[in-house]
Amino acid sequence: MIKGGIPELLNFKQKGKNMDEFIKVSVSEKLAYCFGDPALTLMYTMTTTLLIYFYTNVVGISVGAVGMIMLLSRVFDGFSDVLMGTIIDRTHSKYGKARIWILRLALPYAIAAILLFTMPSIGSMGKIIYAFVTYNIMNTVVYTAISQPFHALGSLMSRDRRERDVICNIRMVLSITASMVITAFTLPLINKVAKIIHNEQMAWIIVTAVYAGVSVLVLINTYMTCTERVQAAAKVKENIPFLKAFKTTVTNRYFLIALGLMVFYTAYQIIIGTDLTYYCQYVLGNVDLVMPLSAAEKVATIVGIAMLPKILPKYGKRNLICAGCALGIIGQLIFLLNITSVPLGVLTCIMRGFGIAPFYGVQYSLPGDAIEYGHWKSGLRVEGLMFSSMSMGQKAGSGITSAIMSGILAAAGFNGLKATAAEQTSGAITAIKGFYLYVPIGIWVVMLLIAACYKLDKVYDKMMQELIAREGKEGKETQEALPSMAVSENQINVAIGRVYGSSGRKIAEELAKELNCRLYDRQIICLLAEKMGMENADLESVQKYLDTYNYGTVETTFSPYSYSVSGTVGDMSPVEMFETQSRLIRGLAKKAPGVFLGRCANFVLKETPHTYSFFLYADDDYRAKEAEEYYDGMTLADLNQRDKLRNDYYEHFTGIKRDDPKHYDMVVNVSKTGVEGAVAMILEYIKNKEKGE
Repeated sequence: MIKGGIPELLNFKQKGKNMDEFIKVSVSEKLAYCFGDPALTLMYTMTTTLLIYFYTNVVGISVGAVGMIMLLSRVFDGFSDVLMGTIIDRTHSKYGKARIWILRLALPYAIAAILLFTMPSIGSMGKIIYAFVTYNIMNTVVYTAISQPFHALGSLMSRDRRERDVICNIRMVLSITASMVITAFTLPLINKVAKIIHNEQMAWIIVTAVYAGVSVLVLINTYMTCTERVQAAAKVKENIPFLKAFKTTVTNRYFLIALGLMVFYTAYQIIIGTDLTYYCQYVLGNVDLVMPLSAAEKVATIVGIAMLPKILPKYGKRNLICAGCALGIIGQLIFLLNITSVPLGVLTCIMRGFGIAPFYGVQYSLPGDAIEYGHWKSGLRVEGLMFSSMSMGQKAGSGITSAIMSGILAAAGFNGLKATAAEQTSGAITAIKGFYLYVPIGIWVVMLLIAACYKLDKVYDKMMQELIAREGKEGKETQEALPSMAVSENQINVAIGRVYGSSGRKIAEELAKELNCRLYDRQIICLLAEKMGMENADLESVQKYLDTYNYGTVETTFSPYSYSVSGTVGDMSPVEMFETQSRLIRGLAKKAPGVFLGRCANFVLKETPHTYSFFLYADDDYRAKEAEEYYDGMTLADLNQRDKLRNDYYEHFTGIKRDDPKHYDMVVNVSKTGVEGAVAMILEYIKNKEKGE
């Protein structure tokens, strides 16, 4: 048996991973994480929407009993959220504080999901007890224990704000897609399986088992592929007493805003997700209409989320959420013109989908904003408790809403075993119409009022600048000496210029190892700039500038900490930003010499003693292979386009061509030497020069 067991066996992809906190996360790692959300969404959607239908219409539990099960369970669930947040903070496994829990809970998560729908024939009270026990095993214990570390993992993969935004956008699109599949296609699929095997409950078990099996495989891949790199947050929040952290959380106005939006969004999700099935069956007269109506709303939400990166920087979170709420209200009012019109129903769903997209797309960044605000106001950074409290609020909203719905339907005489509207009481039909037509309008109004109180967009960038400046003052000694991570006994500076696809990073990493020094690239320069305080420069503008250079098409309004709002940050000219970067590079070269990758370092350090510069290139065949293997399937044309951006940048600020051999000590064709050969040649050259040969 392998030492360390299954966790070690599945940990092989972590060997040799880049652990820089500001790393640009690979596409494969982003997808491995983001597909984990649908794996969780599959069963969460089943338990929040279709499970009530299963309890009432398939196994015959009274709707009042279902409501009581949901309400009591959510009380326990709230405590489990806080408990799991504390457990994560105190986990110190070699496999990470979050990753390891995803692996440990993947299989129990699947088993608990299947047990939910494996209802034995044990009488009415026996079914209620079984439902209560299995529902709590699934939601209070297993789902909480696996979802909390999954949410935490997303913030531990990188500190680069751009990377987190990209991950969040991909994750939300996949999440809403999974929710759409479950809500729209699961019930028709179960009905088809039931017709084939002539057993309705077994059809629910079979479909759930398939979903659960797929989820396990996806979550295991998340554990294998994703890497926890960020360690800074743990140091900041260490040793904060629980009561102090709790007070900081509940007095944070932006946490309360985020929590309020989450609670009412969850209520909206439960009401629409649950009542849509009843509305289609008993009002529209065709339960299969659930699929097109639900799909219309979910697709619109996906499109809306995809639009956010373009419109969010211009309008901000507050304005877009408020506009979305207004659109949702208008959509509901339109449907009131003819409540049995399927085309109007589809139009309403589309408008609701676009309306909810702004909140859905930023729901996981709102707590992050609140964390930074709390850190700014109180000096305390409370993350674990804040995220777990958000989850607790979400589940409380789900449980209370389900209980209220069930109680009202029960009081109205609803009977889930009755197949048609004619068999239901008039009160039950009225309740079903009320939940689908009128209650969402009230929810939209409340969300609009809450969102209107969110005023962080205009001050967020300034707040972050003050935070960084404060941290710089608190660590003022870093102005005199570089962080210990950057210090070594090496006295040599190496500047590496390269074309994309010439293994420049690999060679730079090997040189840094051989010289026992730090490799400085974009991420490290940003990190050190932050740690050094940068009191005499605009750190945010520097970061915007660095990112613009790397990504080419990004406008310089990008902020590393939030979506920037026009007018909130004083811009620096490109020349000023280049000069700021150059001063930082020269300071690093003087105090902690190392290997500089790109950043015009050969030009910036040309007058610095003991500095050597090298330019790396390669033949097209070599670069094409590198593009496929190292750059996640890019083409040679893609690499050439990136090189053009680099060439234009370099020539603009230095006045010389980047690939001119006159400005380097040596030019190396890596396709002829290979990585090891290039490293050996460079080291030999440096050795001879240092000896005076």
